[in-house]
Amino acid sequence: MFEASARHLNFTLAAREFNVTQPAISRMVSRLEAHLGAQLFLRRSTGLELTEEGRLLQRAVREGFDRIEDALSEIEAGRHQEDVVTLSVTSAFAIHWMMPRLDRFRREVPGVTMRLDLIHGEPIGRLGAADLGLRYGRVDGEDVERWALVPEVVIPVCSPAYLAAHGLIDGERGLAGHVLASLVGRMRIPWPRFLDMVGLGSMRDATELSFSDYALVIQGATKGQGVALGWWHVVAGEILAGALVPASGLMLQTSTFYNLVGRRSAVRRPAVQKVRNWLQAEFDALEAQRAVLGLTAVNGPAIPPG
Repeated sequence: MFEASARHLNFTLAAREFNVTQPAISRMVSRLEAHLGAQLFLRRSTGLELTEEGRLLQRAVREGFDRIEDALSEIEAGRHQEDVVTLSVTSAFAIHWMMPRLDRFRREVPGVTMRLDLIHGEPIGRLGAADLGLRYGRVDGEDVERWALVPEVVIPVCSPAYLAAHGLIDGERGLAGHVLASLVGRMRIPWPRFLDMVGLGSMRDATELSFSDYALVIQGATKGQGVALGWWHVVAGEILAGALVPASGLMLQTSTFYNLVGRRSAVRRPAVQKVRNWLQAEFDALEAQRAVLGLTAVNGPAIPPG
Protein backbone atom coordinates (compact mmCIF):
# COMPACT_ATOMS: atom_id res chain seq x y z
CA MET A 1 0.00 0.00 0.00
CA PHE A 2 2.87 2.37 0.72
CA GLU A 3 4.41 1.59 -2.67
CA ALA A 4 1.17 2.27 -4.51
CA SER A 5 0.65 5.51 -2.58
CA ALA A 6 4.20 6.63 -3.34
CA ARG A 7 3.85 5.72 -7.00
CA HIS A 8 0.58 7.64 -7.46
CA LEU A 9 1.15 10.28 -4.77
CA ASN A 10 -2.53 9.82 -4.13
CA PHE A 11 -4.28 7.64 -1.53
CA THR A 12 -7.46 7.40 -3.61
CA LEU A 13 -5.69 5.96 -6.66
CA ALA A 14 -3.74 3.58 -4.40
CA ALA A 15 -7.02 2.44 -2.83
CA ARG A 16 -8.40 1.48 -6.24
CA GLU A 17 -5.51 -0.98 -6.77
CA PHE A 18 -6.48 -2.84 -3.58
CA ASN A 19 -10.26 -2.41 -3.95
CA VAL A 20 -10.48 -0.67 -0.54
CA THR A 21 -11.48 2.79 0.55
CA GLN A 22 -9.18 5.81 0.63
CA PRO A 23 -9.37 6.06 4.49
CA ALA A 24 -8.21 2.42 4.74
CA ILE A 25 -5.05 3.24 2.79
CA SER A 26 -4.49 6.40 4.82
CA ARG A 27 -4.80 4.46 8.10
CA MET A 28 -2.36 1.76 6.97
CA VAL A 29 0.24 4.33 5.90
CA SER A 30 -0.19 6.18 9.21
CA ARG A 31 0.42 2.89 11.07
CA LEU A 32 3.59 2.36 9.06
CA GLU A 33 4.77 5.88 9.88
CA ALA A 34 4.03 5.34 13.57
CA HIS A 35 5.95 2.04 13.50
CA LEU A 36 8.96 3.66 11.82
CA GLY A 37 8.80 6.81 13.89
CA ALA A 38 9.16 8.87 10.71
CA GLN A 39 6.82 10.78 8.43
CA LEU A 40 6.78 9.34 4.91
CA PHE A 41 4.34 11.74 3.21
CA LEU A 42 3.52 15.43 3.45
CA ARG A 43 -0.25 15.73 3.17
CA ARG A 44 -0.97 18.88 1.17
CA SER A 45 -4.18 20.24 -0.28
CA THR A 46 -2.78 19.61 -3.76
CA GLY A 47 -1.89 15.99 -3.01
CA LEU A 48 0.84 13.92 -1.41
CA GLU A 49 4.56 14.62 -1.39
CA LEU A 50 7.22 12.17 -0.30
CA THR A 51 9.52 13.21 2.52
CA GLU A 52 13.23 12.37 2.38
CA GLU A 53 12.51 9.27 4.47
CA GLY A 54 9.65 8.40 2.15
CA ARG A 55 11.85 8.63 -0.94
CA LEU A 56 14.44 6.42 0.77
CA LEU A 57 11.85 3.75 1.56
CA GLN A 58 10.28 4.00 -1.90
CA ARG A 59 13.62 3.26 -3.59
CA ALA A 60 14.24 0.28 -1.33
CA VAL A 61 10.73 -1.14 -1.79
CA ARG A 62 10.84 -0.64 -5.56
CA GLU A 63 14.21 -2.39 -5.77
CA GLY A 64 12.84 -5.22 -3.64
CA PHE A 65 9.77 -5.61 -5.86
CA ASP A 66 11.99 -5.57 -8.95
CA ARG A 67 14.14 -8.36 -7.54
CA ILE A 68 11.04 -10.38 -6.67
CA GLU A 69 9.71 -9.92 -10.19
CA ASP A 70 13.06 -11.01 -11.65
CA ALA A 71 13.08 -14.10 -9.43
CA LEU A 72 9.52 -15.01 -10.37
CA SER A 73 10.36 -14.61 -14.04
CA GLU A 74 13.42 -16.83 -13.63
CA ILE A 75 11.40 -19.48 -11.80
CA GLU A 76 8.68 -19.36 -14.44
CA ALA A 77 11.25 -19.64 -17.22
CA GLY A 78 12.93 -22.56 -15.46
CA ARG A 79 9.66 -24.48 -15.41
CA HIS A 80 9.70 -24.49 -19.19
CA GLN A 81 13.38 -25.29 -19.60
CA GLU A 82 13.69 -29.00 -19.05
CA ASP A 83 17.45 -28.97 -19.64
CA VAL A 84 18.21 -26.24 -17.05
CA VAL A 85 19.05 -27.49 -13.54
CA THR A 86 19.41 -25.10 -10.58
CA LEU A 87 21.87 -26.18 -7.89
CA SER A 88 21.79 -24.48 -4.47
CA VAL A 89 25.28 -24.32 -2.89
CA THR A 90 27.41 -22.02 -0.76
CA SER A 91 29.51 -19.34 -2.41
CA ALA A 92 32.67 -21.06 -1.17
CA PHE A 93 31.63 -24.38 -2.70
CA ALA A 94 30.78 -22.67 -5.99
CA ILE A 95 34.14 -20.89 -6.20
CA HIS A 96 36.46 -23.62 -4.95
CA TRP A 97 34.69 -26.84 -6.01
CA MET A 98 32.25 -26.16 -8.81
CA MET A 99 34.02 -23.55 -10.90
CA PRO A 100 37.15 -25.67 -11.56
CA ARG A 101 34.88 -28.51 -12.73
CA LEU A 102 32.54 -26.57 -15.02
CA ASP A 103 34.45 -27.41 -18.21
CA ARG A 104 34.41 -31.11 -17.31
CA PHE A 105 30.70 -30.89 -16.48
CA ARG A 106 29.96 -29.40 -19.91
CA ARG A 107 31.92 -32.19 -21.61
CA GLU A 108 30.45 -35.03 -19.57
CA VAL A 109 26.87 -33.80 -19.30
CA PRO A 110 26.21 -32.26 -22.73
CA GLY A 111 22.93 -30.51 -23.37
CA VAL A 112 22.31 -29.63 -19.71
CA THR A 113 22.76 -26.11 -18.33
CA MET A 114 23.55 -25.72 -14.64
CA ARG A 115 22.53 -22.61 -12.73
CA LEU A 116 24.05 -21.90 -9.33
CA ASP A 117 21.84 -20.47 -6.59
CA LEU A 118 24.32 -19.19 -3.98
CA ILE A 119 24.05 -19.29 -0.19
CA HIS A 120 26.29 -16.92 1.75
CA GLY A 121 26.93 -18.88 4.92
CA GLU A 122 26.23 -22.41 6.12
CA PRO A 123 24.81 -24.95 3.63
CA ILE A 124 21.50 -25.19 5.46
CA GLY A 125 17.93 -24.15 4.83
CA ARG A 126 15.24 -24.80 2.29
CA LEU A 127 15.83 -25.46 -1.38
CA GLY A 128 13.24 -22.95 -2.48
CA ALA A 129 13.05 -22.91 -6.28
CA ALA A 130 16.29 -24.90 -6.75
CA ASP A 131 16.14 -28.44 -8.15
CA LEU A 132 19.10 -29.81 -6.20
CA GLY A 133 21.21 -28.56 -3.32
CA LEU A 134 24.15 -29.44 -1.10
CA ARG A 135 23.08 -29.38 2.55
CA TYR A 136 24.59 -30.15 5.92
CA GLY A 137 22.65 -32.82 7.81
CA ARG A 138 18.91 -33.14 7.40
CA VAL A 139 16.60 -30.85 5.45
CA ASP A 140 13.25 -30.59 7.20
CA GLY A 141 10.03 -28.98 6.11
CA GLU A 142 10.23 -29.78 2.41
CA ASP A 143 9.28 -32.74 0.25
CA VAL A 144 12.79 -33.75 -0.76
CA GLU A 145 14.87 -36.82 -1.49
CA ARG A 146 18.31 -37.09 0.05
CA TRP A 147 21.56 -38.84 -0.91
CA ALA A 148 24.58 -38.93 1.42
CA LEU A 149 27.67 -37.57 -0.34
CA VAL A 150 30.60 -37.19 2.04
CA PRO A 151 31.26 -37.18 5.78
CA GLU A 152 32.15 -33.82 7.25
CA VAL A 153 35.96 -33.59 7.37
CA VAL A 154 37.77 -30.43 8.49
CA ILE A 155 41.48 -29.94 7.71
CA PRO A 156 43.63 -26.94 8.68
CA VAL A 157 45.14 -25.62 5.43
CA CYS A 158 47.62 -22.97 4.35
CA SER A 159 49.78 -22.09 1.36
CA PRO A 160 53.05 -23.98 0.78
CA ALA A 161 54.99 -20.75 1.37
CA TYR A 162 53.22 -20.15 4.68
CA LEU A 163 53.97 -23.72 5.80
CA ALA A 164 57.65 -23.32 4.91
CA ALA A 165 57.83 -20.12 6.96
CA HIS A 166 55.78 -21.13 9.99
CA GLY A 167 55.64 -24.94 10.14
CA LEU A 168 52.70 -27.10 11.23
CA ILE A 169 50.29 -25.85 13.89
CA ASP A 170 50.90 -29.11 15.77
CA GLY A 171 54.68 -28.92 15.33
CA GLU A 172 57.32 -28.18 17.95
CA ARG A 173 56.35 -24.50 18.28
CA GLY A 174 52.63 -25.22 18.37
CA LEU A 175 50.48 -22.21 17.55
CA ALA A 176 53.11 -19.63 18.44
CA GLY A 177 53.54 -17.17 15.58
CA HIS A 178 50.63 -18.56 13.58
CA VAL A 179 47.78 -16.52 12.08
CA LEU A 180 44.42 -18.30 12.17
CA ALA A 181 41.95 -17.12 9.52
CA SER A 182 38.34 -17.21 10.64
CA LEU A 183 34.86 -16.04 9.72
CA VAL A 184 33.27 -12.96 11.28
CA GLY A 185 30.34 -14.04 13.47
CA ARG A 186 29.44 -17.62 14.38
CA MET A 187 31.11 -20.53 12.64
CA ARG A 188 29.65 -23.92 13.38
CA ILE A 189 33.19 -25.18 14.06
CA PRO A 190 35.25 -22.16 15.11
CA TRP A 191 38.94 -22.41 15.79
CA PRO A 192 38.65 -22.81 19.62
CA ARG A 193 36.23 -25.72 19.21
CA PHE A 194 38.34 -27.38 16.51
CA LEU A 195 41.54 -27.09 18.57
CA ASP A 196 39.82 -28.52 21.62
CA MET A 197 38.29 -31.43 19.70
CA VAL A 198 41.61 -32.50 18.15
CA GLY A 199 43.52 -31.93 21.38
CA LEU A 200 45.66 -28.93 20.38
CA GLY A 201 44.61 -26.73 23.28
CA SER A 202 44.02 -22.99 23.34
CA MET A 203 44.60 -20.51 20.49
CA ARG A 204 45.98 -17.81 22.83
CA ASP A 205 49.47 -18.10 21.29
CA ALA A 206 48.10 -17.37 17.80
CA THR A 207 46.80 -14.24 16.06
CA GLU A 208 43.29 -14.25 14.61
CA LEU A 209 42.46 -12.76 11.19
CA SER A 210 38.75 -12.41 10.37
CA PHE A 211 36.94 -12.32 7.03
CA SER A 212 33.30 -11.60 6.19
CA ASP A 213 32.75 -14.63 3.92
CA TYR A 214 34.08 -18.19 4.03
CA ALA A 215 35.23 -17.98 0.42
CA LEU A 216 37.49 -15.10 1.51
CA VAL A 217 38.81 -17.19 4.40
CA ILE A 218 40.03 -19.82 1.94
CA GLN A 219 41.32 -17.15 -0.44
CA GLY A 220 43.32 -15.64 2.43
CA ALA A 221 44.91 -19.01 3.16
CA THR A 222 45.71 -19.52 -0.54
CA LYS A 223 47.46 -16.13 -0.59
CA GLY A 224 49.60 -17.01 2.44
CA GLN A 225 47.76 -14.83 4.95
CA GLY A 226 47.27 -17.57 7.52
CA VAL A 227 45.85 -21.00 8.34
CA ALA A 228 42.16 -21.68 7.57
CA LEU A 229 39.85 -24.48 8.59
CA GLY A 230 39.13 -26.18 5.29
CA TRP A 231 36.14 -28.42 4.76
CA TRP A 232 37.58 -31.22 2.61
CA HIS A 233 34.87 -31.20 -0.06
CA VAL A 234 35.45 -27.45 -0.53
CA VAL A 235 39.26 -27.23 -0.45
CA ALA A 236 40.14 -30.61 -2.01
CA GLY A 237 40.75 -29.05 -5.42
CA GLU A 238 43.28 -26.56 -4.06
CA ILE A 239 44.99 -29.28 -2.00
CA LEU A 240 45.26 -31.70 -4.92
CA ALA A 241 46.53 -28.89 -7.16
CA GLY A 242 49.14 -27.86 -4.59
CA ALA A 243 47.73 -24.36 -3.96
CA LEU A 244 46.94 -25.39 -0.39
CA VAL A 245 48.60 -27.93 1.90
CA PRO A 246 47.56 -29.42 5.24
CA ALA A 247 48.82 -27.28 8.11
CA SER A 248 48.50 -30.15 10.58
CA GLY A 249 48.87 -33.89 10.70
CA LEU A 250 45.33 -34.09 12.09
CA MET A 251 41.90 -33.80 10.56
CA LEU A 252 38.53 -33.71 12.30
CA GLN A 253 35.79 -36.04 11.08
CA THR A 254 32.34 -35.45 12.59
CA SER A 255 29.53 -37.97 12.52
CA THR A 256 27.41 -35.92 10.12
CA PHE A 257 27.26 -36.14 6.34
CA TYR A 258 26.86 -33.53 3.65
CA ASN A 259 23.90 -34.55 1.54
CA LEU A 260 22.67 -33.93 -1.95
CA VAL A 261 18.98 -33.12 -1.72
CA GLY A 262 16.44 -32.68 -4.48
CA ARG A 263 12.81 -31.65 -4.71
CA ARG A 264 10.72 -34.72 -5.47
CA SER A 265 8.89 -32.85 -8.19
CA ALA A 266 12.24 -32.11 -9.89
CA VAL A 267 14.23 -35.33 -9.54
CA ARG A 268 12.03 -37.12 -12.07
CA ARG A 269 13.39 -34.88 -14.84
CA PRO A 270 16.14 -36.57 -16.91
CA ALA A 271 18.36 -33.46 -16.76
CA VAL A 272 18.19 -33.38 -12.95
CA GLN A 273 19.01 -37.09 -12.79
CA LYS A 274 22.07 -36.53 -15.01
CA VAL A 275 23.34 -33.74 -12.76
CA ARG A 276 22.71 -35.82 -9.62
CA ASN A 277 24.61 -38.81 -11.03
CA TRP A 278 27.51 -36.58 -12.12
CA LEU A 279 27.78 -34.95 -8.68
CA GLN A 280 27.68 -38.31 -6.92
CA ALA A 281 30.45 -39.67 -9.15
CA GLU A 282 32.60 -36.57 -8.54
CA PHE A 283 32.21 -36.87 -4.77
CA ASP A 284 32.99 -40.60 -4.84
CA ALA A 285 36.24 -39.86 -6.67
CA LEU A 286 37.05 -37.10 -4.19
CA GLU A 287 36.69 -39.42 -1.20
CA ALA A 288 39.14 -41.89 -2.71
CA GLN A 289 41.71 -39.11 -3.04
CA ARG A 290 41.49 -38.04 0.61
CA ALA A 291 43.31 -41.17 1.74
CA VAL A 292 46.53 -40.10 -0.03
CA LEU A 293 46.94 -37.19 2.42
CA GLY A 294 47.93 -39.59 5.19
CA LEU A 295 46.34 -37.47 7.92
CA THR A 296 45.24 -38.88 11.27
CA ALA A 297 41.47 -38.65 11.68
CA VAL A 298 40.08 -37.49 15.02
CA ASN A 299 36.43 -38.46 15.33
CA GLY A 300 34.02 -35.95 16.80
CA PRO A 301 30.26 -35.61 17.32
CA ALA A 302 27.80 -34.05 14.91
CA ILE A 303 27.74 -30.30 15.42
CA PRO A 304 24.43 -28.60 14.66
CA PRO A 305 24.32 -25.49 12.50
CA GLY A 306 24.77 -22.21 14.38
